[in-house]
Amino acid sequence: MDIFEFWSHIGRGENIHPADKSVFARIDPKKHGFRTDCLPTCYLGRLRSAPVVLLYLSPGFEEQDLKDAASDKSKKYYSKVWIGNEPLPGIGGAGHQWLKSRTKPFADYKIAKDKIAILNIGAYHSKKVKSCSSLLTLPSSRTSIAWAQDVLFPDAESGKRVVLCMRSAAYWGLDIGKTYGKSLFAPQVNIGGYLIKNDKNKQLIETVHKRLLEQ
Repeated sequence: MDIFEFWSHIGRGENIHPADKSVFARIDPKKHGFRTDCLPTCYLGRLRSAPVVLLYLSPGFEEQDLKDAASDKSKKYYSKVWIGNEPLPGIGGAGHQWLKSRTKPFADYKIAKDKIAILNIGAYHSKKVKSCSSLLTLPSSRTSIAWAQDVLFPDAESGKRVVLCMRSAAYWGLDIGKTYGKSLFAPQVNIGGYLIKNDKNKQLIETVHKRLLEQ
């Protein structure tokens, strides 16, 4: 299923996607570690059209996420996020500092928030993913991977977009250090998901910067 069609089936303010409920009912919460009391989403930013997309494993967790889950304003915002046309959150939004740090190598956040999107395999917040097997059993996670492989990766390989796998390349079906086609990259990164300083990554940063200035 198209990823945006999939997320159109979650209701405003819901904490679990309807397709994931039966799976969560079978898994011990202590084993998976996902916060099902927060608002879920596997992507942020204008994923439908962003010229640059960064791939990660799963959203992190901060106390602001719980406040957002109880906020009518945030529920409305997430309803827009699920459509796939909403820019990255502005100053003060949940995850803003994390997003700013991850996009900083490529552009000032004023540019990044409109032109860079984030796509995770998982949609549910957690301090740490305790069970990748549990993550991969969720229909929402399988939708992320399938859509990336069927739609996003071909776009990148043809040069239509630039896609960088910043975490968990193996789960995305990619090999670290490889470039696929024109602009699908699985660069060398550290455990925090930051680019390792080397000549190849320096060239990659320049490639991304150039693409952001073009569009």
